[in-house]
Amino acid sequence: MNWPEGTCVFAHRGASGYAPENTLAAFELAAEMGAHGIEFDVQITKDGRLIIHHDRVLGRTEDATGAVEDWTFADLRALDVGSWFGNEYAGERMPTPEEIVEAVGDRLLLNFELINDSLHLNGVAPLLADLFRRMNLFNRAMISSFNPRSLWRVKKLEPRIAIGALWGAFEPWYLRSGWWRRLLQPQALHPEHTLITPDLVRRAHARGQRVHAWTVNDEETARRLCGMGVDMIMGDYPDRLLNAMREVKSQA
Repeated sequence: MNWPEGTCVFAHRGASGYAPENTLAAFELAAEMGAHGIEFDVQITKDGRLIIHHDRVLGRTEDATGAVEDWTFADLRALDVGSWFGNEYAGERMPTPEEIVEAVGDRLLLNFELINDSLHLNGVAPLLADLFRRMNLFNRAMISSFNPRSLWRVKKLEPRIAIGALWGAFEPWYLRSGWWRRLLQPQALHPEHTLITPDLVRRAHARGQRVHAWTVNDEETARRLCGMGVDMIMGDYPDRLLNAMREVKSQA
């Protein structure tokens, strides 16, 4: 995957502090703000199609109930996922990965996150591997997950896909311990930002791995992480993070 020099900024579920998360509106706004990339969440529908949505269970961002995996693609696409955020976003739909790639063109790098508790990991991985091949995404997209099984499945199907190992303070000890990251040899580590230390960054860089921080929404934290040498910072307000990056560069 081709990365820009220095610390880059990714919009978490798009510019989700300003527009409904995981919608084309949020992704377009991220591009307009100057973000280097976007992160979004991938799930599989009842009829085996990829759809972009974070929560496994519906209800927070749409007027519906039940698990995403129990709904067909057509029925999910009929849901309004914008009105909860504001009337001006009424009619926003769950996008497909193809729609996102076509909408942003070459303006943004892409981070597909596989939802950890999906019951169909073996179904998602082949679809994503096929997507990367069809749309030639190897130089501009990566896949991240909290679940080592899903990352292992992706790499087995398509070794050219860059992967990122997600973990946070809330993860069980056997995931936090790091054995699975050493086994998978991901191109990037994606720790919760509170877990990042200068030593973690130094050791990752010594192994040739990038460090990507989530989810950062204040400029002070962004400046501190940039000073540690973190390679990517992800947040809901990409303009704040970009401001912090500019301040750090101006003081260098």
